[in-house]
Amino acid sequence: MEPETFAVIGHPVGHTMSPFIHARLFALRGARARYEALDIPPGRLAESLPRLRALGGFNVTIPHKRAVLPLLDGLDAKAAAAGSVNTVKSEAGRLTGFTTDGEGFRRALEAAGVPLRGKVAVLGAGGAARACAFEAALCGCAVAVAARAHSLPAAERLCADLRRAVPGARAEALPIAGLRGPWDLLVNATPAGMFPDTDACPVPEETAAAAACVFDAVYNPAETALLRLARRLGKRAVGGMGMLVRQAAAAQEIWSGARFLEADLARLDRDAALEMKKSFGSAVLCGPMGSGKTTVGRLVAEKTGRPFADLDAWIERKAGKSVSALFAERGEAGFRTLEREAVLALAPRCGLVVAAGGGTFLDPRNAAEFRRNGVTVFLDVPAETARARLAGDRTRPLLRGGEESFLRLWAARREACRAAADFTVEAGGAPERTAQAVVRALAPAS
Repeated sequence: MEPETFAVIGHPVGHTMSPFIHARLFALRGARARYEALDIPPGRLAESLPRLRALGGFNVTIPHKRAVLPLLDGLDAKAAAAGSVNTVKSEAGRLTGFTTDGEGFRRALEAAGVPLRGKVAVLGAGGAARACAFEAALCGCAVAVAARAHSLPAAERLCADLRRAVPGARAEALPIAGLRGPWDLLVNATPAGMFPDTDACPVPEETAAAAACVFDAVYNPAETALLRLARRLGKRAVGGMGMLVRQAAAAQEIWSGARFLEADLARLDRDAALEMKKSFGSAVLCGPMGSGKTTVGRLVAEKTGRPFADLDAWIERKAGKSVSALFAERGEAGFRTLEREAVLALAPRCGLVVAAGGGTFLDPRNAAEFRRNGVTVFLDVPAETARARLAGDRTRPLLRGGEESFLRLWAARREACRAAADFTVEAGGAPERTAQAVVRALAPAS
């Protein structure tokens, strides 16, 4: 028997995480099924219906979540109330629409130990905002839907829909600039901060400071500017990957009646985040002196089409002096301060290949910064190979202490890098071979 086929439809869908997540969910329940991404432009949705009816079911993403409504044969009560569909079940060609976005939102909060209650401010008035606002209202929360000036009419319509569909719902539309706390939960349901515009933050610091917890529905990158701000302010912060995974799990519950253990979903959260960072985040090469980070990094950048950044070179350009001169002038402690500044500047960027300094990961904060939105690859090289590669190098201040000093430095740096890495690649051979191994490690999971 051929495996049943499912899909996600949207436009564009080239970077969707849904195939990876659903493949893992199918594997968890032992189902033989395929899942594919179908790019359907808005004007071709109706003509795609025969193909969609042949599927076991499908998910719906932007821009079809509301446009698909009149094409369906039936609607679940929650989807009808929300006026949005993200999951469709096909039974003998009959299409019934459901919404699991709100369910995924609530379950993600619960998994993080955050109850959905009290006063909730939702940023945005689009499909994600609608799902989060409806779920909050259904849980008895007082909801404020905040939007930019051009989207305030949509926010007002959303609040009217909430009051009409949810008995006793408390909902008001506000301009984002008019948000005044305190809030039990602040929800970003706008694209602000989404890859590639990762520096954008939807609210100023004072707005985030007024919330007990911040939830960002953006999942790419995993660590958005808003989440970084919330954590800096000492707030609880929850990212969007948990919502994405749990709305997918809820969709499979609709399709098959499957149930999943929270421990399995938490593991999938981590694996999906790593898979996403492989595709979109920076790849940071680390290792002790002589591991070939710069040479291999340039090759990896060339093979993958990513920009290359060398941490030491970045510091030299910024300071206007060589690493040797900086060591002589400021000592190692002064250099590490400059290195920390460089890490904080480069770590939030996505899509780079970064060659870290040999001692960068001796500070665990640097490893943590790079791993927020990227993956770390440890280039593991034997001490004797590293020493041979560095023979005659007079530009490295820390190589001047003799063999015993070198081995001590090499061992400390190797251990720090090994502990921080997502992947380890043997780097004792030719740089080309090492670069190919790094590219394989970064390739999407099959």
